[in-house]
Amino acid sequence: MKTKILKSWPVLLLPLLILGCSKYSGSYTNLSDYSGYGNGARKFAVTVWTNSESNINVFINGEQVGIVSQKYDQAPECGSAGCVYYDTEDGGIKISIRGESVDGKVKWEEKSLRLNRDCRKVQFIKNSDGTPDILMN
Repeated sequence: MKTKILKSWPVLLLPLLILGCSKYSGSYTNLSDYSGYGNGARKFAVTVWTNSESNINVFINGEQVGIVSQKYDQAPECGSAGCVYYDTEDGGIKISIRGESVDGKVKWEEKSLRLNRDCRKVQFIKNSDGTPDILMN
């Protein structure tokens, strides 16, 4: 008798499982304000600037995206005039960035960074010994 009851449990539970998995009666939430990575309502960006006098070609992932044409003594606002502003809706992606003076005499070695906030700032500088370097916040 005990064996028959134990063997029949799966048969008795199957209708309850089917009834429990029927139509969802909750409410769906609008995710347009979600601030996670990959959200189309939010941009993830980088602003490239310099305190140098030279115009600098900026390359992101091997493609030229603009020219830094204005000198700033301190970090400018994101997207300021004379800076290069690059944005994407794919937050959290890793990009590579490098620079080269327009005359080709100075080259900033490629560095990688992750676009994980509204606006990262990247500064192309020349160190005290004259070597080019990239500073990231």
